[in-house]
Amino acid sequence: MLRAAIVEKSKEHREYIRASLTGINMDIQVSEYADEYDYLDDLNEEASSFDILLLNTTIHREGDGLELAAKVRARSRKVMICFITDSQRYYAEAFSVFATGYLLYPFDVSELHNCITFFWQKPTMERRASLMLKEVGGSFRRVYCRNILYVESANRKVILHLENGETIESYAKLDELEQQLPGRLFFRCHQSYIISLYFVEKMDTGKFIVQSAEIPVSRKYQRAAREMYYDYMFEKM
Repeated sequence: MLRAAIVEKSKEHREYIRASLTGINMDIQVSEYADEYDYLDDLNEEASSFDILLLNTTIHREGDGLELAAKVRARSRKVMICFITDSQRYYAEAFSVFATGYLLYPFDVSELHNCITFFWQKPTMERRASLMLKEVGGSFRRVYCRNILYVESANRKVILHLENGETIESYAKLDELEQQLPGRLFFRCHQSYIISLYFVEKMDTGKFIVQSAEIPVSRKYQRAAREMYYDYMFEKM
């Protein structure tokens, strides 16, 4: 059984989060806290008593949720932290504490489910793996591999397609990215494509289906693609 803590000032929001957890096919015991002090009182001396921490970036004063998450992360690397908030203000800072997710009210229940199941199903290194890319515009950006649906190469650029629908363009080479991505999670299925096996909904003849997008599988990769996909699926069961 997993223990989840909800730290949120709004009773309405706490109830919404609790209700969202009921649909996950996991045994989760939920505790609610209206402020961080009561939550901290329930932590044991060694590390967090909870496996999952769901909290707002601002509980009573601006940014105090980030401060609480930093304290929890300093005590334990095993806690899954997910921010659920009304503002995008602290999006970048959230990942300094290795947050698994950053959701905005009113969030889609499936987004929360994906964060929790993905965290507990994948090895730590895969969850925290990231890339530092130089975007076409010249700025550098860290991209967490867990958010990548697939990568394609086109017009001398690579395009990263993310779970939230965003795309990131870089002049990096696909071969270079292939070496940086976790091999057990990503697969080169075509000269111009790398897919995340986690997000594959279906494997059809000559293609993968990833969030309704059809990703081609080259003939030379078809056997390896089939083996990798089925190995990954059996591993998840």
